[in-house]
Amino acid sequence: MGKPPPCAGWRRWRKRATPTYWSEHDVRRRNDRVAMNLPVELITDGKRLRAVSQDVSPFGMFVRLSSPLPVGTVVQIVISPNGQRLVTSDQVSHTLGEVEARTLGRYPGVGVAFRAPVRPADRQFTQAVVRLLENHAQHQPPAEIRIVVADAETRILERLSTALGTAGFSVATATNGMEAIGACLSRTPDVVLVERDMPVVDGLHVLQEMGRHGDLASVPVMMMSAEATDLVRLQAFQLGAMDFIPKPFTVLEVILRARRWARASRRDPERIVLRGALVDLGLPSLLTMFEQERKSGQLALIRDQQIAWIDFVDGRIMRARSTEIAGDSRAVVMNVLDWQAGYFELSAGTSAVAAPDLDASVTQLLLEHARRCDEAMR
Repeated sequence: MGKPPPCAGWRRWRKRATPTYWSEHDVRRRNDRVAMNLPVELITDGKRLRAVSQDVSPFGMFVRLSSPLPVGTVVQIVISPNGQRLVTSDQVSHTLGEVEARTLGRYPGVGVAFRAPVRPADRQFTQAVVRLLENHAQHQPPAEIRIVVADAETRILERLSTALGTAGFSVATATNGMEAIGACLSRTPDVVLVERDMPVVDGLHVLQEMGRHGDLASVPVMMMSAEATDLVRLQAFQLGAMDFIPKPFTVLEVILRARRWARASRRDPERIVLRGALVDLGLPSLLTMFEQERKSGQLALIRDQQIAWIDFVDGRIMRARSTEIAGDSRAVVMNVLDWQAGYFELSAGTSAVAAPDLDASVTQLLLEHARRCDEAMR
């Protein structure tokens, strides 16, 4: 099977030989977004709605609302960082209803685009948002794996970006192949997830172009498509794809596959040394074994569509996080200790954990969990 010829759009991109063929502003608008629970007040038609943001960027925010406002609604947004009340007027750019939100793994709400600052109050608001984002970045541990995700469907990008970001990935998004190649060239990723059928330049041409760059040829590419016939999958593998994910898929499936391909490509010393089912080996027994053997590494726990990670150093729990469980590391550990079913996977070899926020012995946490269970039963 011969390789598909480059399309006209691809030839134009090659001639320009620069990833800035698309709007740099549009790319930054998507990639600068970070998950942040920021108290927000929306004012429209004299009504005040108190809410919380789901993600924030210098260009806008997504605000959780059980009853989303219509697109085009003019709203005043109020935030109060450090007790200072700041207000700006903006417009609802898109909405996400309950059914759609459930499908995408998000919360219902509205996306609000910040307008260009024209008044002193607008500039103060924008500056405050930038400071919040900078402060947030300083207190976040470095992302483990860099991934480029390319798909023409904005809602799929939002769903994957949110889930992968929560799972510890550094995510760059693209809506076509040109943007995907540009994101890869600007900083080499550990893994790429690309839709086969995209406008301008499709996923197959992304595969071909990555193979021509020495820094990108070894990066594993996972291709996704609603069309998953034997011929389609064969073509992707012939062009260099390492994996093929048929649509629809679960986010958990993407997270697990992306992490494993990234580790394989980096020859990560965090090798998988133990995996199994929690029904066969309970989590308390598993954690106690890690403490006694003074293990260092990361334990991944999976139950239904939930996934959690617990980081160990010399048998002590240093950090825990989850895609679905809210709260700090201690709250995540207390929650997963209730799991009676699910699967676990231990990656050993980590000698240090970035930004540890727990540093507790397993014995202490098991005693605290037992005490909480006793109090709940009284």
